[in-house]
Amino acid sequence: MKKVLLTIFFLPILLFGETTNNYKIAIGEDIYYSSFSIAKTDSLILYIYRHEAEEQINYYNQNGTTQKFTHKDSTNNIDLIAIKDGKKIILKGISCENIIDTVIKIDESPWKQSMSYSLSEFALSGEEKIEYWIIRLDKFKGKKMQAEKAGTEDITINDKQYHTAKVKISAAGLRSKFWSGHYWFEVSDG
Repeated sequence: MKKVLLTIFFLPILLFGETTNNYKIAIGEDIYYSSFSIAKTDSLILYIYRHEAEEQINYYNQNGTTQKFTHKDSTNNIDLIAIKDGKKIILKGISCENIIDTVIKIDESPWKQSMSYSLSEFALSGEEKIEYWIIRLDKFKGKKMQAEKAGTEDITINDKQYHTAKVKISAAGLRSKFWSGHYWFEVSDG
């Protein structure tokens, strides 16, 4: 199993209502840099991920539920859009020359496509466990996930210590035994 280390460069830039954080991500021996931006409009929160030729934009309502998601990657010829419509997500676009046109049925659990943003509110809430949906971009299918609080932990990044809320994520139900991952959110602000 590959070990993933996410180093966060806390460089918030507040320009025109947008905050940007730059990341150094190490997966095994590979290191790359990405940025995540948050922009707020009257009714939506945009969470924007950029890495080289790739851009993903998550459109959240004020409750942190994904309403729309776009993914563009010129290197891999990907141009997708997903829109929530009641208890379904409509996914359309192109991925590696394949036309994607599918409807993903979901239940009342929220859609939280970018967990690094959308689980921050849960991490600081009084809830112990939630279930939510994501779209698996490798299979273009919905996947029900769960997040559980795993206590607090002090972590050190670039010689700076952070007091964090640890959140365990996994597939919902019986599949939770086969794979899990963790996110850490600052206790002070998520």
